[in-house]
Amino acid sequence: MSSRISTVAYYASLSRLAIWVVAVVSHALIQDYDSSLELVLPIQTPSQQLFKSVFGVFLRWDSFYFTHTAKNGYAFEQAHAFFPLLSILMRLIASTVLAPLSVLLQDEQLLVMAGILIANVSFVVASVQLYRLTVVLFGHERFAFLSAILYTLTPSGIFMSAIYAESLFASLSFTGMLFAARKQYLLAAITWGISSTARSNGILYAGFFVYDLVVRMDLHSSIVTKITTLLKVICLILTSWSGFLAVQFYGYSLYCSGTSTLELRPWCNRVPPSIYTFVQDFYWNVGFLRYYELKQIPNFLMAAPMITLSASGIFFYVIHDQKRILSLGRSSATDKPVSPFLSLATLPYVVLWGVFLLSAVTTMHIQVITRAFSCLPPVYWFAAHQFQEGALGSGRTWPVSTFFVMYGLIGVVLFANFFPPA
Repeated sequence: MSSRISTVAYYASLSRLAIWVVAVVSHALIQDYDSSLELVLPIQTPSQQLFKSVFGVFLRWDSFYFTHTAKNGYAFEQAHAFFPLLSILMRLIASTVLAPLSVLLQDEQLLVMAGILIANVSFVVASVQLYRLTVVLFGHERFAFLSAILYTLTPSGIFMSAIYAESLFASLSFTGMLFAARKQYLLAAITWGISSTARSNGILYAGFFVYDLVVRMDLHSSIVTKITTLLKVICLILTSWSGFLAVQFYGYSLYCSGTSTLELRPWCNRVPPSIYTFVQDFYWNVGFLRYYELKQIPNFLMAAPMITLSASGIFFYVIHDQKRILSLGRSSATDKPVSPFLSLATLPYVVLWGVFLLSAVTTMHIQVITRAFSCLPPVYWFAAHQFQEGALGSGRTWPVSTFFVMYGLIGVVLFANFFPPA
């Protein structure tokens, strides 16, 4: 197992290097669609121009918010859509690990390097943790290895190397899932609590506690055991939500507290007074079916491959054993051995996948679905499932491989030159 972990880490690192090379070369050959980068990175000297050419390819779109927040804190209300963990770590790494380079580089350049370092190291960690999680759940090393290798080829590859929170969030997500799979629930809750300071999605992982400890509870256990279990679950849920709640409290203290020097904002009197939901609604127009406009058809087309892959995976899992779905895993219509993806252990992950998919197609900016789903193991399990001969829903190796590789490469070229999608 240790040798395969090393191999996964090697290929994950190699994939990051390949993306970097493609991004730099494409940026050298194609003129940027947008010149906003110059507002963040100075280019007055040859050395600054070189830095921009080598590292600037990962500073696009949302990266500006993370970098600005790392340097100046939350200076604008709309920036609260981007959770603080990545920016905090960027500032920490820039002022410690990269501090010796301060004699050569400016503060902005150190922050950019820190963000890139965090994203790429986190991706390698996420790849390894996905492998370890898959082995623990299914006991199938070959399937785990294939899933991890497919993860290194994820179609959202460029976003996993750029100054975005996706890699950091995925590494924390998979680590928490690994703890949960080992029944180390407190460690899982703490890890997911930290993850929810990177992305709001982290609060959904509390569902694993409900499934493992409540849905799967022994119905014949004593009332004392049941009450104790419920109290334990409540504590675990609150712990896993702690990061998200802390971020909301910080926003409230900035704009709504009696000691704040800022103008009282309209969301301060809402119940609950969440700056995140207000910012997503007011500044980013995130809401139920708001994206269903004719002008958004190109974005839906770009999202179609991931929507299709996800809908297919969920569909085949459901029809394989409908009795298992209806009973929430308490009973099954078949005792025959199945491929890892179709096994009982996948059930809570498929439910999570379904929740993400429903949210994506009804509420999210649909073009972000591919990178938003980079924290979902069943995406890569279903992709690996295609290589399981004779299994229900398998055999589509060419479409899946083409999607992963071609979508990823096209994404690198577009992102490096400041073209959408973001």
